[in-house]
Amino acid sequence: MYLEKETIATVDIDYFRKYKEEMDEDYVDYVDENVVVARNIDNLPESNQMIRLNLFIIVTCIEGKLQLSVNGKGYQLQTGEAFICLPTMILSDMLVSSRHKISMIGFSTKFMQQTMKRGKAAEKALYYIYKNPVFAQVTDKNTKGIHNIGLYNELIMDKIGDTSHPYRQEILGHLFSALLHEMLAGIQKHSDTIEETGIKADRSKRIFRQFMKEVSEDGGIHRSVSHYADRLCYSPKYISSAIKEVSGRTPTEWINEYAIEQIKYQLRQSDMSVKEIAEMFNFPNQSFFGKYVKAHVGMSPARYRAYSNGKEQSDSQTAS
Repeated sequence: MYLEKETIATVDIDYFRKYKEEMDEDYVDYVDENVVVARNIDNLPESNQMIRLNLFIIVTCIEGKLQLSVNGKGYQLQTGEAFICLPTMILSDMLVSSRHKISMIGFSTKFMQQTMKRGKAAEKALYYIYKNPVFAQVTDKNTKGIHNIGLYNELIMDKIGDTSHPYRQEILGHLFSALLHEMLAGIQKHSDTIEETGIKADRSKRIFRQFMKEVSEDGGIHRSVSHYADRLCYSPKYISSAIKEVSGRTPTEWINEYAIEQIKYQLRQSDMSVKEIAEMFNFPNQSFFGKYVKAHVGMSPARYRAYSNGKEQSDSQTAS
């Protein structure tokens, strides 16, 4: 079932109240002056039109799939996902799977203004919703705040059915308020995590670039992580974590790779003795230098020099 785009129907609390009073179907479970709880919203009369919301709604796909467009951008809800839509947004192109179960809770703007404490955190959460209306797996118990939304929904439906309870209306009012704040808290935490992850990734990339620049300019003379950590004003542990995150390799691996290439170049191209090259690269003695080269090249410095020169001579003879 696709929506026709010729007309736009405004959906607000009064719309649901009127529908509840005039229709026999039980798609609307509950409605008062501030809140509406409905099931199978695709069966409502205006579901074949474009809908302009005058509500803050939470739509949960309990079973099946739901496709729709919000302000012209398409989204798909899988089983267990929540869709959060702000007032003034326009819904269209609704399509549900053959077997589906969709629930909705809508809050009037008046309820939002009376219930929600406005501040930077709340404004940030609302902006995040505007950009990311499909929020989270409501059945994922590892995401505690979002899982709680599912629990609130169960409590609300149970209390809606308990029509004989003397404080039913008051309890529902508190449950609706708690659900709204639980949802906002979950979104705030999620958006903060995304932001912090992005900031951390950018910082790690910057550290990696600075580190590689220092290693290149050093020329292989310093081979300890602490040296570069001091140069960049970070702890060795922090710089190691950042470089591993960006490159998948440790700082020591990068340092040794660069240093050994510089050493191999000197052994191949220079006329300096092995001892002089060891001193050039700041090794305490020739023995340490020999062990370092053998560990990374597989042979002693002298043997590598002879092997390289012999190979180059052999290659030259073959070419001629």
